[in-house]
Amino acid sequence: MIARTLAAFPAIAALGCTAAMAQEPPLGSPFGEMMTLRAAHSARTSSYDRSGGNHDWIDIQPGETATLAEVGGAGCIKHVYATFIIGDEAHRNAMLRDVIVRMYWDGEETPSVECPFGDFFGMGNCQLRPIRSLVLVANPGAGAQPQSWGLNSYFPMPFAGGARIELLNDGEYPVGVWYHIDYETWPEPPVGLSGLGRFHAQFRRSAPTPVDTDARGINLTGDANYVILEAEGQGNVAGYVLNVDNLVGGWWGEGDDMVFIDGEEWPPSFHGTGTEEIFGGGACPDVEYSGPYTGFHIVENRDGDSFYGKNSMYRFFVHDPIRFAKSVRVTIEHGHANDLPNDYSSVAYWYQREPHAPFPPLPSRAGRAPTAVYPGDVGVEGAIDVEALVAGAQTSGEAVWAARLPGDWSRGRIVIFAAGKVGSFVSFHAPVEREETYRVKVRYAKASDLGTARLSIDGRPQGEPFDSYNREDGWGATHVVGPAEADLGEVDLAAGDHELRFEVVGKNEDSTNCILAIDCIVLTPKG
Repeated sequence: MIARTLAAFPAIAALGCTAAMAQEPPLGSPFGEMMTLRAAHSARTSSYDRSGGNHDWIDIQPGETATLAEVGGAGCIKHVYATFIIGDEAHRNAMLRDVIVRMYWDGEETPSVECPFGDFFGMGNCQLRPIRSLVLVANPGAGAQPQSWGLNSYFPMPFAGGARIELLNDGEYPVGVWYHIDYETWPEPPVGLSGLGRFHAQFRRSAPTPVDTDARGINLTGDANYVILEAEGQGNVAGYVLNVDNLVGGWWGEGDDMVFIDGEEWPPSFHGTGTEEIFGGGACPDVEYSGPYTGFHIVENRDGDSFYGKNSMYRFFVHDPIRFAKSVRVTIEHGHANDLPNDYSSVAYWYQREPHAPFPPLPSRAGRAPTAVYPGDVGVEGAIDVEALVAGAQTSGEAVWAARLPGDWSRGRIVIFAAGKVGSFVSFHAPVEREETYRVKVRYAKASDLGTARLSIDGRPQGEPFDSYNREDGWGATHVVGPAEADLGEVDLAAGDHELRFEVVGKNEDSTNCILAIDCIVLTPKG
């Protein structure tokens, strides 16, 4: 009967260590645990002030390890809660990424959980957002300001021979932590405890993810994928949080997930169709959402550009764990066929029989620090960044807009002019600060659908036309590469406003269109 009840309501077993107990929850109710009487002792360890005062937090100095819980015998951690009050952003970020959570079960010497504090609770890249899942919950404090958030884990964490939970302050600042750890212990190891896997969590990061230049848009191995988890033994994947700091801009999520079970070759048992599908979203999410099992809970849309900057998402396999008998390798492409160099990090959660395989080394403090400087923050010296001039651009009737694409573009963006034919033009008006003789260079993209253009300054052609065609390698279906650079010679310019006009004068015979993609115009004073 107990097996039938757990099969009907797998969340009971998943969220309450119920499978270890001899008594079944009454009435087959998912809330049956609240009604079931057991030979168990419930308790909490917390940061309360032992003197009876109100200093209900612990202070952890740099380099210090604090033991939050040390429980003997057999039992199960039911709930972990922590909060902080830190107004300074640098200090707060240190709390979230420089404090390390470690958990040990049954007297083991190496931790089954090793993860930055914020990431363990789903707060990727030091960003704080609400989570409303069954196993991780994040709630704001006063005014939903970043200085204080309540972070909760409801993952069940069973043990037979003791449990220990620690926080290591690997940062430069002292930190204060309020915490509760709710658990129960059993006077005798219950029937079925040996069949419960021990809880594990592991942090990984690759920044930037290496582009697979050999793939050419085809991935038939998964070898170059970002690895979320590699585990050995028998167990269940319980879920993961994935963080993608989109450095290149544009939609980044064409990467498929691939989960290889028990050493299998490609194609794996699990092969997805894109990143947003894993996390339950519609195509290309640029708004935040959070649900019981899936969420895109952090979407920064940095500088007002959809998809740019920091993103975090989760998938929890509460009812449908991914089971493995010998090993598992959970991976995801970073862009289609691993064509994007972005910042990926993750926390995988799983249960398995001990012993677990050695964890990869935790990245250093510097290696864990979130990206702070983006390509869009840096410009080329002397550049007129035409994306800043798009609002006042004049064209022959076609559309013109700024876009983020992979590449070392000035200020991170290029201007796309959807020229329809030879003779199409786009012109910008830009100020020049002082009268001078300038060397003129144009930085631009090349691709299989781009044309040949000539630059004119104040109505006078400047230098020779430049061909924007490319058909090999590069990014995406049109093989975008760049920036290429055309040296267009010298020009005398007075201080003041000048017209910069690009006109399509032709195209390579193999080009599929005559679009233009301009990064910037670089004016270098001759003197």
